[in-house]
Amino acid sequence: MVAAEPGRRFAFTIHFGPIPISLWAYEFRATTSGCEVTESWTDHRPKPLRRLFRPIFGNRTPRNAHGIHTTLTRLKSTAESPPLP
Repeated sequence: MVAAEPGRRFAFTIHFGPIPISLWAYEFRATTSGCEVTESWTDHRPKPLRRLFRPIFGNRTPRNAHGIHTTLTRLKSTAESPPLP
């Protein structure tokens, strides 16, 4: 874990053994109507590793951008849903 600041930020890194892969972060900001959440991803893989695995795993940037959009959409839907009985 990189950061855990309640109500402000949560971030963690992904490693494959000793190899850095990525940093994921969630930033929270209070608004007049509730809360704004920003999710981000930073690729930390060494460039030779990116080139080596691109034919196998594809370009991670658009895939992760889609995943971020999906996560934030589901988070919003859940946060705005009525509480369960």
